[in-house]
Amino acid sequence: MRVLVSIGCDAYEHNVPLGGAEDDARRIFESLTRPEIGEYDARRSRLLLSPSAEMVRAALRDALFSVGRIDTFTFFFAGHGTVRAGSFYMWVRDTQQEAQSMTGLSLSDLFRSLNEAAPGQSNIIIDACESGGLISDLGVLLKSEMLGDVGTPGITLVATSAQNQSAVETDAGGLGTNAILDCIEGRDFIQDTASVLDLVEIGRRISNRLRTEGQSPVVWGLNLYGPPGFCRNPHYGKDPARPLREVMQSWPPSASNITRERYDNLWRAYSSISGEWSARSFSDVIGAALSPIATNPELLAGFVERFRDATLERATLSSDVFRQSQVCAALAVSMLPYIASAEVRCCIDRLVNATGRLLLDAGSALLKHLQRDPFCLLATRGGGISELFYLPIRISKVLGWMGAAPALVNDESRRRESEELFASILQLILEHYSGSIVSMSDAQAPYWAIALSTAARLRLGENADELAGRIFASLTACGGRVARWDIAADSVFNYVLARSQNAYAGVPELVERPNETLTVLLKAAPLLELDEVFDHDLWKLDGVSFAAYLNPVFTEYGGETMNHGRNLAWAIGHDVFRVSDLVRSWPGDAPTPPDSTTAASAVLGALLFPDRTPWFCLEPSC
Repeated sequence: MRVLVSIGCDAYEHNVPLGGAEDDARRIFESLTRPEIGEYDARRSRLLLSPSAEMVRAALRDALFSVGRIDTFTFFFAGHGTVRAGSFYMWVRDTQQEAQSMTGLSLSDLFRSLNEAAPGQSNIIIDACESGGLISDLGVLLKSEMLGDVGTPGITLVATSAQNQSAVETDAGGLGTNAILDCIEGRDFIQDTASVLDLVEIGRRISNRLRTEGQSPVVWGLNLYGPPGFCRNPHYGKDPARPLREVMQSWPPSASNITRERYDNLWRAYSSISGEWSARSFSDVIGAALSPIATNPELLAGFVERFRDATLERATLSSDVFRQSQVCAALAVSMLPYIASAEVRCCIDRLVNATGRLLLDAGSALLKHLQRDPFCLLATRGGGISELFYLPIRISKVLGWMGAAPALVNDESRRRESEELFASILQLILEHYSGSIVSMSDAQAPYWAIALSTAARLRLGENADELAGRIFASLTACGGRVARWDIAADSVFNYVLARSQNAYAGVPELVERPNETLTVLLKAAPLLELDEVFDHDLWKLDGVSFAAYLNPVFTEYGGETMNHGRNLAWAIGHDVFRVSDLVRSWPGDAPTPPDSTTAASAVLGALLFPDRTPWFCLEPSC
């Protein structure tokens, strides 16, 4: 039997309250009692939130001595902790500073209980200030009569901070708890050779990770008999290098040397897919791998398709349901410079269609999440004030990617399904996130362009009008001063503060001038028959400059720079007084893609790299 006692204490009668300890304990409990992760018996395990000392002792007595033989016992505590008189104490609700031995939870007492109950394996995790002080209590465990016999119990201890350190709390929970959950839930890779993880190897991993955050975890383990088990290994049997090695080994000898020279870069790009992923870094690596074999279209297409299979498998490890579609899109866009070849074009077609199908899967999963939890688009970590900036961008990305899906799939039934999915997701976003449909950054311009053009083409009526209206209203509310498309993360707070006070004089470098967001809205207005509505409020944007970059070379849509286009610029109250003025001044020879494959790839390029906008999507004939 596997038993867990998870304690989180936020409320204190004799100490300052905390804000995230209860949530940490709850998350640990919910994770480890899942059969596919920890297999701890949910009926016998205990979750205690801000308990008294007596409640803790009663729960430990029940967990350790009333359920028969325990194979694995895990104890988790998050809250205040201190070292006093040579012992470490965990503070619960009624702990008193001057009477900790009587009112606190002593680690020594817990050790004595474990010695008596003798579970096969005991795991103790403490996410509290000064928790490294538990080392002073180890003498209770290290008794000669407890060591060396067959069946000697094993014990592992992890304290997330040193004896003289604080345990850092964030809006997303304790740094130590977050790091542990990343390991046991598979977001952080430890190894894939054993079916279980023990707490020592998890402790080593989080120790390396938390040192960069200013915490020095303490890890200690003793096991003289039998393997120490803590939880299942989510990566067991998933050799992260296998798919990439298979790609390399399947290459013909004539090209193997070229790819092997780039193997390290390919490996880094491949391994990044399951974690923090940059579309630009990934595409740069793929582009460098493709350029030496550009004269051999068959080899080019073969490499990309093999690499696609490996990367899509890797992408399943990501917590982002859109990661597979994004990776597949990046591979399609990387092939754009070679689209003149029939073999490459066929390869891009397959990649584009695969991206559409993957978007359909991701969108279906998102729709279910939205129906079950309307606020699932909110950040699970970080959050806080930053969500005022990043949530609107996240919403625009969802609508942009799902708005592109119908044009990517080559099957009529899937196309209709994608259209219905986009309409359903838009409906739920308008219902639950209407206040967050905001023009915040010019990086949203391509997402708005694709979403609005799709909404217009599908004739979504009031929903399309509300989407465009809310975007336009937020733009007029800030006087057209959206943030730069490439604003640095450490400048976001200053921009949000300036926007809340409508005072931008101190942050002129953070505002996009001219912006493309206004151009997108004015171009979309005729498609949605909102010309007169927008005309009525254009005076609020008097003097705002806006622009468009028209590039006829669509093979450049995946490049870091585009060199063959022309810049167009206007200003409200100077060149444009009504929407019709922009319509009249728009070039009659504005470039359009020569075929649907190029068009779809250019759209994907704009979704991946939001410093370019697919203006052709907003043409009436599109």
